[in-house]
Amino acid sequence: MKHRYSSILIFLSILVSSSLSAQLSYVFTSAGATGSVGPTQGQLNTEYASTNLQGAVTSANGIQIWTVPSSGLYSIEAYGAQGGGANGGFGAKVSGEFLLSGGDILHIVVGQQGLTDPASATGVGGGGGSFVVKSPAIAVGDILVIAGGGGGAASTIHPDRDASATNNGNNGLVAAGVSNPDGAGGTGGNGGNKSVSGCSLDRGAGGGGFLTDGGSICQSAGAANGGSSFLNGAQGGTASGAGSIGGFGGGGATWSTGFRGSGGGGGYSGGGAGQINADSPNHAGGGGGSYNSGLNQSNTGGFNAGNGQVVISPLSSPIPNEAGMAGIDSPTLPTCAGTYPLQVTVANFGNNQITSLDVQWTLNGGPVSTQAVTSVIDTSGGAGSSTASVNLGNITISDSTEIKVWTSLPNGVLDTSNSNDTILLSFFASNPILNLPDVGICDGNFAILDAGSQWASYAWNTGETSQQIVILAPGTYTISVVDTFNCPATDQIIASIANSPSINLGQNIIGCDQRVLNAGNAGGSYQWNTNDTTQSIVVTESGVYLVTVTTAAGCVGSDGVAVEIYDSPSINLGDNFSICTDLNESRLLAVSGSFVSYNWSTGSNQSSIIIDGNQGLQNGPNTITLGVIDENGCQGNDTIVATIKTCIPAGIDEANQDEQLLLYPNPATDLLTVSSSSPIIQLEIMDITGRVVLSSASRSTLTRSIDVSQLKAGSYMVKVKTNATSTFQTVIIK
Repeated sequence: MKHRYSSILIFLSILVSSSLSAQLSYVFTSAGATGSVGPTQGQLNTEYASTNLQGAVTSANGIQIWTVPSSGLYSIEAYGAQGGGANGGFGAKVSGEFLLSGGDILHIVVGQQGLTDPASATGVGGGGGSFVVKSPAIAVGDILVIAGGGGGAASTIHPDRDASATNNGNNGLVAAGVSNPDGAGGTGGNGGNKSVSGCSLDRGAGGGGFLTDGGSICQSAGAANGGSSFLNGAQGGTASGAGSIGGFGGGGATWSTGFRGSGGGGGYSGGGAGQINADSPNHAGGGGGSYNSGLNQSNTGGFNAGNGQVVISPLSSPIPNEAGMAGIDSPTLPTCAGTYPLQVTVANFGNNQITSLDVQWTLNGGPVSTQAVTSVIDTSGGAGSSTASVNLGNITISDSTEIKVWTSLPNGVLDTSNSNDTILLSFFASNPILNLPDVGICDGNFAILDAGSQWASYAWNTGETSQQIVILAPGTYTISVVDTFNCPATDQIIASIANSPSINLGQNIIGCDQRVLNAGNAGGSYQWNTNDTTQSIVVTESGVYLVTVTTAAGCVGSDGVAVEIYDSPSINLGDNFSICTDLNESRLLAVSGSFVSYNWSTGSNQSSIIIDGNQGLQNGPNTITLGVIDENGCQGNDTIVATIKTCIPAGIDEANQDEQLLLYPNPATDLLTVSSSSPIIQLEIMDITGRVVLSSASRSTLTRSIDVSQLKAGSYMVKVKTNATSTFQTVIIK
């Protein structure tokens, strides 16, 4: 009895489940659409009138958008479409079980059968696959089920023309002997290949996969396109001329003239295209691959004839008390900065009417308040509305904002299905700011008002709608702009009579070393052609210098000047030196080059001077300065220190120093001649340290010459020994 009782319970459970499925199954069809494009909204409205899908399905370029009405376990069955032609491959049947939440959005493609070329029954398109993908429907992880479509086939009975129960698309059948055969089915969610490489023999196009399109054939006359992938819209391929057309859901097309091929079926991975030649019958396109991520899977290839279909059936009763968020109605995106009511919609996803629930929310992560809802929210399909609008109060937003809203405690009990409870809205509120400077109508002429190029529209109080306007009179001008988010900003510009800046850099300038150029007009902005932006600049090179000055009122003036800069002369009097006045030493001071004037600190204005102790110099260091002016009027100077001292060594007899003695030339370069009133016995030349550097042979003459060309330039002592005495004199060697 115990086992029999358990069997009865199981049987009753199956009956309840079957009854529930029969009553609540949602059946999605092609709604009468044929060919490469899916059903329109009008076709869907007609197809689903008086059914449980009435008013619940939206067309997005043929893809059907549907929202799961309540949380629970669902069975999803998808049937791929048959390929075109008398022997078109059958579509796959794929089914599985899925836990779905009320409010989940599904993107559904119902595959459509491939068409036959009206000009020839041998050119046939591939069938479209049927897809059920969970929003956001942008990645493989969003796929629930995909049933592949069959490949086109006119006469050839080729087993691979049927859709595959595996992920990979089947290969198309390419005629024996055709060069460069291809027609390989797609793998990994990619489209199938075209039938043959090379434009002159291309015939069939591949079926589209989930990720990529099927291969298209030659883009000359007679081109045919592969089916579009699900991510690219899932349209069937089309051909030039009449041609065959692939079914919606990624079916491939074929060429319109000559020998025709067969399009591959659409699916998770597209089927490869088929190909014929002159002496072979039509060869079939490969069927598309399938995909199933559900529980208790059932996957069958080559099952369905005609158009595809999707059936979604609940396997469990809805949760009794289950509510969730259906959307945030206000603020809407894009949003301008400001204060808005926070308006949301909550929905009943369970099988009990909801008479109370709480709505909580946070703004930028901070809790705000809890709103108690006490209105009646009916079940889906009930006499009343299954949604309710809730005003949560006003919010002020100025920039980046995150709003999080969730429901809790439907009918005062815990909500055991939480995946649809919460909704999050993150956005940036545009807050345009317009801050334009006041302007001057320079010299009473005109001014240009510019609002900037970043705005979508302009409205001046003058009635003009351009970015810039020209004004002739002073006054207050108002500009209103709108940015790309349709958010406004306003500013006022005060225009007054103003004078243009007066700039005078002077006449052309000739100067030495550097000059300072001053544009005046303090408080303005400056732009020199040297890229300087200061009021004054220092000029060190010859050239033409230009400046533009903009006053605070916006008036502009400019000036320029040619500048010629000369380098000041560089002179060098040499190293500091010493002379011995008691030895009658002297030093010639001179500089290289020729100058217009010379100004020595000794009072001389000659080009050179001799320092010999007779210029009133003091014993010890004496600073001697020379200033020169060249032909350009540029000045140069140098300073040297001359030390005056006594140098004759102690013990030398100076008693007869008054004997007449003559040395010439002095300064000497080559030969130095000495004449004396007494016969010269010996002649010696000593450096400043007293070391003998030259001497003459011993002989008695009144005049004697000695070669000094090998001596270094400088001061030397000449010792002249006569019959009467020894005499010392200074000579300068140049």
